[in-house]
Amino acid sequence: MKKHNAEKFALYLLLALFVIVFLFPIYWAVTTSFKTPGQIMKVPPEFFPSNWNLQNYVEVFTKHQIGTYFINSLVVAVTTTLCAIIVATFAGYGFSRFKFRGRAFWQYAIIVMRMVPGLVFIIPYYIIFQKLGILDTLFGLIIVYITAALPLAIWLFMGFFDELPTEMFEAAKIDGCSEFGTYWRIALPLIVPGIVVAAILVFLAAYNEFSLSLVLIFTDQNKTLPLGISGMIQLQKDTPFGTLAAAGTIAFIPALVLALTTQKYVQAGITAGAVKG
Repeated sequence: MKKHNAEKFALYLLLALFVIVFLFPIYWAVTTSFKTPGQIMKVPPEFFPSNWNLQNYVEVFTKHQIGTYFINSLVVAVTTTLCAIIVATFAGYGFSRFKFRGRAFWQYAIIVMRMVPGLVFIIPYYIIFQKLGILDTLFGLIIVYITAALPLAIWLFMGFFDELPTEMFEAAKIDGCSEFGTYWRIALPLIVPGIVVAAILVFLAAYNEFSLSLVLIFTDQNKTLPLGISGMIQLQKDTPFGTLAAAGTIAFIPALVLALTTQKYVQAGITAGAVKG
């Protein structure tokens, strides 16, 4: 009994340390966003602000166009997610349901493409987009992000569809359901948790991406949040830590909303065939 209690205590202690390590930086950024410069640099530091100040949020919206960056990031991430998930569900369903020549080759080609760093394609992207006139546009950035997201999304959906029983598809065919009807009315509703998991992964990847956008976007009106926030760092003089913390807190909002609203789907989706057997 004592051994069991000791193991339970050790487990809770490890979980508490784990939570502290991951949550404390978020807590520190949020509280810092409400501090004045004097409070931020105070020694010893204030772990809980004595006076809550909104000046950092005022500055981040009036001086740094954070609203524009935030909207750009949402437009790019949401559009990328919708397009990638639609294409990936069709492709994943096709790979799972149909047997065709070269199927295995293309399946592994997809995952190999996922392993190739995106920066390898940055020069071709730059030259092609410049020729097409879509360099430094959100449209061009969305194309890049969709291309980068599709390999992982397709691979995930192949696993989700493979987990569905073949008897279900045979019964639908006997009942006269078309292939598209089977896909739309039967298969998709059964993998909703998987769709949510894939959508979250694609959204966060597009929302947080920095290196590709750094090369393809260079005007303020088209910058996304990672680019906009990086531009606030000043190397030649004092960096506005409070303003940066406010920008980081604003950038964290979509991830927080996703975590609070999709938890049950994520739990089910992670165990619903996300790894192919």
